[in-house]
Amino acid sequence: MRTVVIGWLWLVFTVTSMLAQNPPSSSPTQSAVSLANQLLGTWRLISIGSVRPDGTFEPVPELGPHAIGYLMYDTTGHMCVSVANPNHPRWANPEKPTEAERLHSFDVMFAYCGSYEVQEKERRVIHRPEMASWPQYVGTDQFRNIRMEGDRLILSEKETPPNGEAREYFVTWERVVKRSQ
Repeated sequence: MRTVVIGWLWLVFTVTSMLAQNPPSSSPTQSAVSLANQLLGTWRLISIGSVRPDGTFEPVPELGPHAIGYLMYDTTGHMCVSVANPNHPRWANPEKPTEAERLHSFDVMFAYCGSYEVQEKERRVIHRPEMASWPQYVGTDQFRNIRMEGDRLILSEKETPPNGEAREYFVTWERVVKRSQ
């Protein structure tokens, strides 16, 4: 009996040691799934802003601290993104906004759609807008560095606005999952 117990303990110890060195993968890990496949789907905006040289996070002023938005990547190589300030005031007359109301609407929402290309080794995506709320985006390559953290996607890039200080901006998205009915 003692020999059987020692045998079982030895077996458990051996299997446990082997698993600790080479854990099984019951499902593909993020590193095993291509970056392009990890991007597919719909993402909801969590935050958008830049990090100042002193390390503080600064939301995009026009979008405010609680910006809303969606980003979608599909299997045909197309994407679409839109972000907005949720505290955008309604027009006094919805059928005939004033020039000031229309101008303000342009300031508090940004969107573009087009094709995209994932550069796996560089861990970045290139958005190629074919339509955009900012006309100068159309026909450009918009590079975004990619970092995946579970169900979160963080796109970033460094930029220096004209006559401004260099900053790195971050757009954090969370994967949208289908609601059960």
